[in-house]
Amino acid sequence: MSKYQKRAKNLKLIFLIVGLGVIPLYAIIFSQFGPGGNLILVTFSQIGARYGAIELFTIWGILTSLYYLAFLSYLTVLTRFNNFIMNFLIGFGVISMLVTVFLPFAPSMYPRVSKTHNLLAYVTAVSTLFGLVVFVGSLYRLDLRLFTKSLIALLLVIGISIIVLLVFGVSSLFQIVFSTLLCVLLCLLLLFIEKSPHINIEQALYDHDQDKEK
Repeated sequence: MSKYQKRAKNLKLIFLIVGLGVIPLYAIIFSQFGPGGNLILVTFSQIGARYGAIELFTIWGILTSLYYLAFLSYLTVLTRFNNFIMNFLIGFGVISMLVTVFLPFAPSMYPRVSKTHNLLAYVTAVSTLFGLVVFVGSLYRLDLRLFTKSLIALLLVIGISIIVLLVFGVSSLFQIVFSTLLCVLLCLLLLFIEKSPHINIEQALYDHDQDKEK
């Protein structure tokens, strides 16, 4: 096994463990700090601000945003896709997420700051989703089958998220489902890319290292 095969295997393991285990489990544990562990009554922002869990909320925001950024950056290396629009959307989404978790959510004390907090939360979700749409669209040029499977997975994530949002509103449950589904989608994209006969992961990692040395 070459060092690039080993790197790909290790990164895959890390991304799968964090995305399918650490982030969902952390979100569920964090949600239990709300009133009676109710997933419908409050959002993560409210749990952090009103129930003394602001540090845990900040950690959740940092963990998830950096995970999405790192994973998508890795996928772009594997597919050799460097697009300004996608990079801007993902970068903007990560920055807005980080700003959001550091802004206090206390409508009675800081109404304007709280409104900005809510606005940035929506911006984060929309920017991340549109970034994923651009990335999935880029797969069409590489492998039609890969693109089709990825598009179906993306549409399922969007569809399930919308249903949960419409039924339960913006709540801890929606935030758990949405953040987890994004992790699942990224993991599926990696697995789909690995199976594509048109993508050589080892060569892509090697070329990426060579480009960095130039």
